[in-house]
Amino acid sequence: MGTVPWIVNSEIYPLRYRGIGGGLAAVSNWISNLIVSLTFLSLTKALGSAGTFFLFGGVCVIGFSFIYWLVPETKGLPIEEVEKILESGYKPKLLRAKFKDKTQFA
Repeated sequence: MGTVPWIVNSEIYPLRYRGIGGGLAAVSNWISNLIVSLTFLSLTKALGSAGTFFLFGGVCVIGFSFIYWLVPETKGLPIEEVEKILESGYKPKLLRAKFKDKTQFA
């Protein structure tokens, strides 16, 4: 998960939920680290070093795709603007593209 939870928390949560959101992100980050630590040696034994790193690399690619397509871009926006975007019902890039295609044929 890397730095994404820490960066996203500071940008998308309103002040009243920032503590809870930060806590949930920290827990999920530590659980992810625990899963990697617990499975690394057995995966290395079963798949070999290269296979294990390819597996974890694939998980990283899936995570990057999720972040790219579903997490809102907040660069340069004040927190009030981000809150307005999220309150009005943010549509991820992936869903906006599908929605546009359906409206073109209607």
